[in-house]
Amino acid sequence: MNTLLFGVGPLLGFVGMLSGGYWGVGCGWIVVPVLLILGFEPLDAVGIGLLQMVPSTLLTVMRQAPEIGWKPGEPGRSLAIPVGVGALLTSLCGKSINRRLFDLCGPAPLQWMLIGLITFIAVQTLCSRTRCYNDTMPPVTPLRSRIAFATGLVTGLVSSLLGVGGGLLIRPLLTSGFQVPEYYTSRIVRLLVLVTTVTGGVTYLLSAGGFNWQMFGAAMLIAVGGIVGFPLGARLHRIVYDNGYAQHIHKSFAVVAVALLTSTLCSIFGLQAQSRIIMIAIAVLLMVYLALFTLYTRKHPRRIVR
Repeated sequence: MNTLLFGVGPLLGFVGMLSGGYWGVGCGWIVVPVLLILGFEPLDAVGIGLLQMVPSTLLTVMRQAPEIGWKPGEPGRSLAIPVGVGALLTSLCGKSINRRLFDLCGPAPLQWMLIGLITFIAVQTLCSRTRCYNDTMPPVTPLRSRIAFATGLVTGLVSSLLGVGGGLLIRPLLTSGFQVPEYYTSRIVRLLVLVTTVTGGVTYLLSAGGFNWQMFGAAMLIAVGGIVGFPLGARLHRIVYDNGYAQHIHKSFAVVAVALLTSTLCSIFGLQAQSRIIMIAIAVLLMVYLALFTLYTRKHPRRIVR
């Protein structure tokens, strides 16, 4: 294992998972570039990025899960379970498809798939709004639950295939597709990110028929910081939301998509070194911004009509 990771890993986990906890997404977009700088193989970097999210998110998800609502007709029963089951069924396939595409065609197909996905997400996020406060969620019919299950199938595959975490796709799906209020969206996304990363990460961990101890150790080092960063990010989200800035939370999620888009485009045009530096800079700036904006919302709360 790279000895630099003993110092860099916890800091990387904290910085990445702070924004992960705020928006309810993974932080593969920053973890993977840094690991590549440290000399890890691309597939190992993706696996570590997935695995470190399990201990980082577990305690926060357990604490917030009862707030989702699990009675018939509530978001947990009608949306979280169908999406989660679908994701479980397909996330185990991601690594094998990833390796086959990488061996046959190189990284380009995966990169172009990622570009198309995140471009759509960035535009859709900026042009939409989330339900919040006094807004109610439309009833979830059996048909919509079946659609949620189908979307979970796609989400699990994309998460483990590209190593970006299911939250990148699940968040816009819930806010725009199913009109779920932000209060529930953030909690469902955190839960489902845990589900998809557990199953997707295991496929990378059990490589070549054995347990990859180096990958496990690297993931746990990063998770040391993530265990602190993720719940802190969730706490910042709650403060910003309670002070009346739910729409800002929704639209600012586009920053994560744009960051990932920038990284992928740089890689395609042979600017890997520049891409990794840009990602580190964006992650640090995001951490500072979220802290300062949270303080701003405390000093300038908006009146909320409930």
